[in-house]
Amino acid sequence: MATLAQITGLTAATLCVTLAANPSQANAYSLNGWDYAIGGSNNGSGGSVFDYKGIAIKESGDSIFVALNTNMTLQGSLYNNKEVINYGDLFFNFTGKSFKAASDAGQLVGIHFATNGSQSGVSQVGVYSNVKAKSITAQNYGYSNLTQWSDWTKTTNKGAYNDSFGDLNARDSYFAGQQSGSGTILNAIKSGQKVSDIFMMSSSQLNAEGLNFSQFGANGSQTLGFSFKRTADFKVGSFVANLFAECGNDGLAIRSNLHKVPEPTTMAGIAAVAGLGLLGRRRRQAA
Repeated sequence: MATLAQITGLTAATLCVTLAANPSQANAYSLNGWDYAIGGSNNGSGGSVFDYKGIAIKESGDSIFVALNTNMTLQGSLYNNKEVINYGDLFFNFTGKSFKAASDAGQLVGIHFATNGSQSGVSQVGVYSNVKAKSITAQNYGYSNLTQWSDWTKTTNKGAYNDSFGDLNARDSYFAGQQSGSGTILNAIKSGQKVSDIFMMSSSQLNAEGLNFSQFGANGSQTLGFSFKRTADFKVGSFVANLFAECGNDGLAIRSNLHKVPEPTTMAGIAAVAGLGLLGRRRRQAA
């Protein structure tokens, strides 16, 4: 009879071979507790600085970690010597509704993390509850709606859409209400109540937590992120998290799940399993 070590060693080796043979499926995998979503390749309008490569999320005890791989620093990019264009705010949606429906109802959770040149409706970095979102693309020389950006990707990809944000694309029904009209890309917090601080993390700190974007072909020049203590808004179950550039020139979106915070007596067993570092296929959950 094979031992657990033999079985897990074989499984890990097999899965790693599968990943190497199918790099296009990388955004459907988890590794070392991180869930990854890898966006379309070279689909950042306006230059490589707007090419957002991937997003990863990890929960550990009562902490949540978020990491981004892009070509943009937290200082953003100065456009035409006039306007700093930075990351928009990150949103979590646990409602099962479309983004706009949840926003209209003030049911989003928002995280403000990039402050330089920001036109977010909040000024302090942190986690915000009861959030409504707004569009700031017009102030940042950006797209009026997601379809405009999606159509642009066709012009640079031989007539085929290259509008993936990772687990969702720009034409997904989740983004209903943002695909037509003017000023409809919702990429910044309009209003909300701050409920928690965030702790910015360097790439080396994130790597120490087991992050490995390069395993999935995301090799942007910048890896950045943050952690925060889980609040009551971060419910057990499925969610969608997404962000757009302030101009709407690219974005990232991930579907994942949160689990019940384990009792202290079970943490040792979980740590032992996590220590195996297995690579596994991530089952996509409905929003």
